[in-house]
Amino acid sequence: MKSNNTPPDSSGLKKVMRTRDLVIFGMVFMAPVSAQTLFAELSSVSSNHAVLSYLVALAAMFFTALSYGKMAGTFSSAGSTYSYTAKAIHPIAGFIAGWGILLDYLLMPILLCKLSAVYALELFPGVPFWVMLLVFFLPVTISNFLGAAISSIVNIIMTAIMIISLLLFVSFAIKHISGTDGMQGIFTFEGLYQADTFSFQAMMSGASIAVLSYLGFDAVTTMAEDSTVKGKMVGRAAVIALFMSAFLYCIQAYFATLITQTVGTFKSPDTAFFEIAQTVGGNSLALLVTLVISISGISTALAGQASASRIIFSMARDKRLPASFSKLHPRFKTPYISILTLAVLGYLGAVCIPLSIVYTIMVFGGLIGFICVNLSVISEFSIKRRKMMGLGFFSHFLFPAIGFLISTYILFSMDVIGKTVGVLWLIFGLVILGLTENGIKIKEISIDEFQ
Repeated sequence: MKSNNTPPDSSGLKKVMRTRDLVIFGMVFMAPVSAQTLFAELSSVSSNHAVLSYLVALAAMFFTALSYGKMAGTFSSAGSTYSYTAKAIHPIAGFIAGWGILLDYLLMPILLCKLSAVYALELFPGVPFWVMLLVFFLPVTISNFLGAAISSIVNIIMTAIMIISLLLFVSFAIKHISGTDGMQGIFTFEGLYQADTFSFQAMMSGASIAVLSYLGFDAVTTMAEDSTVKGKMVGRAAVIALFMSAFLYCIQAYFATLITQTVGTFKSPDTAFFEIAQTVGGNSLALLVTLVISISGISTALAGQASASRIIFSMARDKRLPASFSKLHPRFKTPYISILTLAVLGYLGAVCIPLSIVYTIMVFGGLIGFICVNLSVISEFSIKRRKMMGLGFFSHFLFPAIGFLISTYILFSMDVIGKTVGVLWLIFGLVILGLTENGIKIKEISIDEFQ
């Protein structure tokens, strides 16, 4: 008697995404306007050095992005972080990496939908918060349920809207600054570095928050099985998305830092950018920025939910999670059980978990994944394949080692609450892994005895 637990073919996901779609997918996940939602918290923690914090975080992400590109060209599968670590180091290490970064992907839709709902309530104050959350979670879930082709169209539209909004803010900021301080006020070191408030530790703490904006470039590699391009190009798409987003973040943070010096204390950190936009462009620009931030949550949450569902799908396919999560919808070829589960958990999390807690714990999962992928490159190429000669020393050891060290330093610079919750999350995952594997063994024994 044969078991009916044969996992779906790895090619079951529809291959519809091109290089352009992958780059846009990564940018949408990172969200060009995420610098606006994080600015108040980032500026406060870094002592007004938001741009430097973004640049430090970019250094870690750059070397890690190279590692993702290297692994994507070697192992093209939907599991990304999980698959790379499992194949290069060990299946248990792969589970830890996948389960860790799953915390990032699970919390990203919660963060963005909750932020979007908070901003939307500025426009529609009479709507109950739980109803406003549904306005964002429902289209996200439906789009992912229908497949990557629909999601790609939504991503293109949303990326265009976010960039137009960003350019409008920068234009009004330049006009405002030049009108008060002249053209020399636009190009000033004050937007990057302020000697009287600078602190290396504060900058690194800021970098641990700035990483939030960059979380998502790696999500490009989770869509490898949805893509028509080869692994190496998937990795390049991740790097391109990373640098394009970093440029946009730094521009916004730079001008917002200059404007903040005239705004003073914000009424609410959660909607601080509304006040900044209002200062440079009046109510019209403030309303536009608020509207774009609100609807941007749909596309970013969509990308986060899609990435998380692919990791869960891959882990379940490898029998690291319950087999039901590896099922694909017969028509749309999407991991629909994973998508629906993430939607329910995300909505409940957005209702119950405060934004400050989400900020604190979210980075932990991403950094655990980044650390593991950097180690995977060293394990696979420097140790297993012994490709350390010539340029191989840089790409197979030095660069991933730098990515590992910077990611680790940022991890230890995190708030203690974030590290504590993150460790508890990993322990919880290992318990689930133990129960799942024991269940599989018991089932296999029962089948053998029946035969």
